[in-house]
Parts: sequence; C-alpha cells; structure tokens
Amino acid sequence: MHPISVCIIAKNEESRIERCLSSVKPYGFEIVVVDTGSTDRTKEIAAKYADQVLDFTWCDDFSAARNFSLQAASNNWIFMIDCDEAIKEIDVEELNYFRKHLSENVGSVSRENLVTENGVLTLNNIDYTERFFNKKLYHYTGIIHEQLTPIRGRDISALLLHTTLVHTGYDLTPEERNAKYQRNFSLLLKQAETDTENPYLYYQLGKSCEILEDYARACTYYDKGLEFDLDPELAYVQAMVVSYGNALLRSGQAETALGFEGIYDEFSSVTDFVYLMGNIYKDNGMYEKALAQFQAALQMPIGRQNGANSFLPLYQSGQIFESLHDTDTARALYEQCSDFAPAARRLAALK
Repeated sequence: MHPISVCIIAKNEESRIERCLSSVKPYGFEIVVVDTGSTDRTKEIAAKYADQVLDFTWCDDFSAARNFSLQAASNNWIFMIDCDEAIKEIDVEELNYFRKHLSENVGSVSRENLVTENGVLTLNNIDYTERFFNKKLYHYTGIIHEQLTPIRGRDISALLLHTTLVHTGYDLTPEERNAKYQRNFSLLLKQAETDTENPYLYYQLGKSCEILEDYARACTYYDKGLEFDLDPELAYVQAMVVSYGNALLRSGQAETALGFEGIYDEFSSVTDFVYLMGNIYKDNGMYEKALAQFQAALQMPIGRQNGANSFLPLYQSGQIFESLHDTDTARALYEQCSDFAPAARRLAALK
C-alpha cells in the first residue's frame, strides 16, 4: 500500500461519495472514511472502496472528526478530501518527492468550484486549499471551517501542488443552501463566543451571511475581520476584502465602498480586487474610472472569480456604453464575452 492515507469525513453522502472515492481508488492510497452518523447508504458505498470505515459520534465539531480520521490513518502523510470533491488530476511522484524532501511543509491543491448555470455545471471560481501534510506536525482547529494548524507553533509554509480537485459543494438547491449555511452560521456563532480574536472566523461569518443574502450583516462581520492587522498577501484576506466590497454594493452602500480607494495600492495586484474597483466606480457613476479598471483587469492573471479577467469586465464595460447610448461599442464588447448568458441576452435585445 502507498505510504499516504486519504482521509474523508462523511454524513448522508450517498449521492456523492462514490464519485469521490472512485477518483481516489486508482492511486493505491490507504482510504479512511469516518462516518459521523449517516442514515442512508453512505457507509455501504464507502465500504466498497475504503480500507477503513469508522464511526464517530457527532459533537458539533468538524475538527474533532477530522483529527479522529488522522489518528486512525496508518500513515503519517495525509491527503484530506471531502465527499463533494473528486480528483481531476494528481501528480503522485510530486507527492512522494514532497513527503521525502519537504517534510515540514504543507501541500496546497487547486480546487475548481462548479455550480449549475442554465442547466449546465459551470466553473464558478478556483480556490487553493491546504490538503497534504504530515499528521505529526499538523492537526485541525476550529469547530467549523476548520483550519490546518501546526501542532508546535511554527508558521505554515504552503506550496502549491500540481493537483486539482473538482468541487460541487456549492451546487445546491435554494433549500439545501439555506439549511447548510444556517447550520454553519450557528456553529460559527458558537465558536465566536470564545474565539473573539480570530479574523478568519469573522470572514466565515460574513460569507455565511452573504450566501444567505443578508448582505448588510455580512458587511458588519467583514468590517470586524478587517480591523485586525492582516497580511494583504494572505489569500483569505484578499478574499475577505473583495467579499466586503461586493456585499457593500449588494446592500446599496456603493458610496461607502469608494473608501476602498484607500487600500488600492495594497491589493492592486489582485485581479478580483481590480475588477471590484471597476464595479464600485460603475455603481457610483464614475464611468471613466470604471472603464480604466475593467481594462486593467483584462490584462491581469486569472482571478478567483471565473471571468474576472475576461468576460466579466467586458460585460460591465458593455453595460456602461449601453447606458451612454453607444450601442455599437456595447454590442462589440458583448460579442467578446463568449457564451456568457447575460451578454447574449443583451445582444439579442440590441438586435
């Protein structure tokens, strides 16, 4: 057996766990599935693929369940995956090199987040998440949105691997989404009662409110999280700033969002932030500045949000020119948006 253990926690995942485990099985890793109280066929399906299927009594603590799976694993090197994910590509030789020569580091993977748009499963955004590590050096903390944490006080040094996961966990019906994030929000509030100095926690509280479409409340949590002295190079800090700006716009606070001009230099290398600034200027009627930001975003690398450096700034620029009654320029911009549905609808309307 390969000296890497894949650990998974699961509950009532019969519709998704087989896709996940069948993507893992060909690589010969030990597979450990920890079930936290399923009442469907999750354990039965897992038993077809896993080396161990174990029970864990749920205690409203995701870290406790994950750490239980780590202790059950036969190997020190862990690859953590969730039931709503599947391996798209993986470089096993790179994993072996990593555990032999970079043993104190953590491996991050790319994750393609898919959602259904117009009946088609479509890439929404890409994020990066720490998943490969030595369990003697790292464990999980936080009862929800748990974070990989050094056991003995060192800083995490994360390196991006040539491994990509496909994630469908955000592809939910409105009812499923509401139930999931109401649960998450209650657990986050529980953690916040004692963990008051954790900016990442406020970020997750804001995200939960945003997904529940309570944008004004999301802003209060993002604002609280950004009161801390944070490193603007951290991915979650960049995501929190962009999420805060979007929540301000969605809650009708476009003028307040202009304050982001004061942090422009710190985040000007972040594609999603530059695209956000274009939207802030657009919503404030500052069209010349908005168009400059959209043009800048088009010259930047791929961002977290799908299309932030391509069809989205083109579409928003088209919206500006259409509002200015320059339909020829608007049409030309919409035509560059590929198969982006809102642009196609505007093209049809202009014809």
